[in-house]
Amino acid sequence: MAYGEFVALCDCVAKTGNSSHCMRLLGRPLDDLYYFLKKNPDERERLTMARYLFHDELTASVRELAFGGMPGFRRGEKGKIVTDADGQPIVDRVPNAQLIAAVLKDGASRLARAEKTDLVRAVSSLSRDDLQAVKMEIEADPPPEVVNIGRK
Repeated sequence: MAYGEFVALCDCVAKTGNSSHCMRLLGRPLDDLYYFLKKNPDERERLTMARYLFHDELTASVRELAFGGMPGFRRGEKGKIVTDADGQPIVDRVPNAQLIAAVLKDGASRLARAEKTDLVRAVSSLSRDDLQAVKMEIEADPPPEVVNIGRK
């Protein structure tokens, strides 16, 4: 596999998210990709980034559907479709609770992974004395207060 083909593959993966499908489009067996990555381990990062780009785009689309609502015809009595003055069906967008839950769960796990990585980087750069000072400072903070919102 030539470098140009690999770049084209990564572009395809960023759009479809499927390496094997993209290799078929290039007319190459999937083993060629594995062999290329074995010979060029520094290029694995490009393929990983293409997969992340696809995942981010997909997540954004699902988030938009979840919070913006799934389109559906407004229905009246006995399930009859409601129409406007011109006779066109009225389309409402209703937020989808299952999609919202899935988006929030995915976002929370990604945030947790990012926070864990940031914590490891921050802690690894501190000396033992600095780390002890930060720990003592955190322990000295007052406990959180419970705030009742909307209750009297």
